[in-house]
Amino acid sequence: MMKSRKNLLLCLILAAGVLAVLYGMLFVGSVPIAGGEVRQILAGLVTGKKPDNGNLYNLIVYVRMPRLVLNLLAGAILSIAGILMQTLTHNPLAEPYVLGVSSGASTGAAGAIVFHWFSFLHGGRVFFSAFVFSFIAIALVLLLQGRSTSSLRLVLTGMGVSAFFQAATTLIVYLSRDEAQARSAQFWITGSFSGSDWSDVRMAAAAAAVLLVFARVFEKELDLLLLGKNTAAQTGLNVAAVQITVIAFASFAVSVIVAQSGIVGFVGLIIPHIMRRLAGAGHRWLIRSSALAGALFLIVADTVARTAFAPQELPIGVMTAFTGAPVFLFIIHRVYHEDRS
Repeated sequence: MMKSRKNLLLCLILAAGVLAVLYGMLFVGSVPIAGGEVRQILAGLVTGKKPDNGNLYNLIVYVRMPRLVLNLLAGAILSIAGILMQTLTHNPLAEPYVLGVSSGASTGAAGAIVFHWFSFLHGGRVFFSAFVFSFIAIALVLLLQGRSTSSLRLVLTGMGVSAFFQAATTLIVYLSRDEAQARSAQFWITGSFSGSDWSDVRMAAAAAAVLLVFARVFEKELDLLLLGKNTAAQTGLNVAAVQITVIAFASFAVSVIVAQSGIVGFVGLIIPHIMRRLAGAGHRWLIRSSALAGALFLIVADTVARTAFAPQELPIGVMTAFTGAPVFLFIIHRVYHEDRS
């Protein structure tokens, strides 16, 4: 009971932090906005009254707000997917992209940018191509995995498929005759939330809802997997079925985010590590707290990425790597030190 109260308090603090940064980051950008003007616009959204400054209204409502909400959803999805992959593979170094989702999506996006794949979709071709190729990558992993429930085989298969699509992406960028196209493809590979709109938010919200419902329904099965596959199977759990289901739901949600914003590294790797120490290994509170912490982290990281060198914008993947890599190395150092002790 005491632990549940502690975890509830942790989630409430994280939720308050998410709401605070969502509000605070509306003021921040290449065009700073006064607090009174932001409050007037937010009040107008509630009352239906538009402010006199239409440009400011459009900047807040159609540029900054959807981007911030997408940051929130992406951080939550990547964190939950990271937990699922770490549980599934019994590998604390696993992350949402371990099965090749990101590499497949990168190939699809690069092909759409450079070779105009799915050009009949016009503006939606990059998203669609990235989404399709992410699922091709996952289908290959599942096909090569077969009926095996070996975590090691799953990870190695994912590494092989990922390496293949990474090579394909590099080849596509290399074959580009247009420097702008190559730069656009490279920028997408390192991640960006620029150009986000409410249609992106709706798709990400649907993916997040599906993933959260799945994680809630399968909490007990996920906890059983922590005991090991053999022990879990002895309790009557169909390990192979759970494995495929976890891969399908996690990969679907991650592929939506990757197709929208490119590859955002380290969120699904370090956030579960940190929250596991604070909330424990049980999935009920770990998933909730990690979703909130991931959202908080990515909102702040993306805001820094778009403002630190304004009007230029850093790729979000660069920012998360700069902040996430030292934290990850610190975690590894502590774990190694504890193992030696």
